[in-house]
Amino acid sequence: MIARISTDRRPAVDKEAPIRAELVDLLYASTFNVVFIGFAAAFFCSLIARSAGDPVFGAFTVLALLIAGIRFAIDRAYRRYRQSHSTQFWERAHSAGSLMFSVLVGAIGAYTFWRASGEAQLFSAVFLVSYCTGIVTRLAVRPKLAIACVKIAALPYIIILLMHPLFLYQMLALFLLLMSLASLQLIRTSYRLTFDVLITRAELAALAGSDPLTGLANRFTVDQQLQRLFLSQQVGPGHAVAVHFIDLDHFKAANDTYGHAVGDAILVEVAQRLNELLPSDGIAARRGGDEFLVIQPNLAASLDAVRLAKRITASLSQPYTIMDVEVTIGASVGVAATDNTQETPQRLIVAADHALYEAKRKGRGIVEFSDVAIDQVA
Repeated sequence: MIARISTDRRPAVDKEAPIRAELVDLLYASTFNVVFIGFAAAFFCSLIARSAGDPVFGAFTVLALLIAGIRFAIDRAYRRYRQSHSTQFWERAHSAGSLMFSVLVGAIGAYTFWRASGEAQLFSAVFLVSYCTGIVTRLAVRPKLAIACVKIAALPYIIILLMHPLFLYQMLALFLLLMSLASLQLIRTSYRLTFDVLITRAELAALAGSDPLTGLANRFTVDQQLQRLFLSQQVGPGHAVAVHFIDLDHFKAANDTYGHAVGDAILVEVAQRLNELLPSDGIAARRGGDEFLVIQPNLAASLDAVRLAKRITASLSQPYTIMDVEVTIGASVGVAATDNTQETPQRLIVAADHALYEAKRKGRGIVEFSDVAIDQVA
């Protein structure tokens, strides 16, 4: 008899997902320091190249200026075009600049303690310490990158110094090794502290912007999201937005008959069904009580909104099995849509509310499209 071993593996939970954008923002929060250390390296390398007549330090000067320019350009591009690319793209771009500079730091150290003068060696040692201190303060929000930069920069120093015949240089290698190890630990500690602060803030913001029972957005969040659609010019000809105002039919009777526990469970199930029906860029919210809103952006025609509204009424009218009790309710939907950039989120919601009132007046389980001017889309 052969026993089967399950190989099913659950995908890893991305704990950084709610705060990744903030972490990347922190990467780009220290442009001055990044550019300053690059030009400082170029300045001192040029002085050494001039005083010692060393062409290698002349090359280091050019490379430091080039990398500083690239990193500055990446930062400017991020601030101007951050919405055009993913956070992963911008993180990789920043990482590329950081790794290039750490390679330069390591190369300067290796060459300095291999062939350069004592004055150059003093500059190089101070430069490495300053660089690693900056890594701890600037890049700790991305610990893998920060640790890689410290290792790339410090290891050439340590290896060359350990190979030096003088005991004093070997002690310097030991000091730099201990300093690097301490930096790695500081990076991990700083990241944990930053992560805890940001994730706590994100959780509090999520609680403030969501309905505690269903987990859907609350009325304040949906108002903000609608406002964002209008302000970001995602509403216009060929890009309409629709609001579906949903009221559950016969919910009060079910709640009174079976109790609040069953009523709450029905509301949770309603939220799940709405989420399943949402387009990828849609938003579902609980307005309060047994009223819900669905925001449907990027519509090419108002008929698309009607189709979604009919799917909503059909789905919410299916029976609910709660605590071994089968409950059937229904839903009425009022819909308003617009592609007019001069309209406001408040008027759109009011128009959907008026349409819902008409749907309830005519009967239950009805979809009513607003007949006010706001819904004039192709």
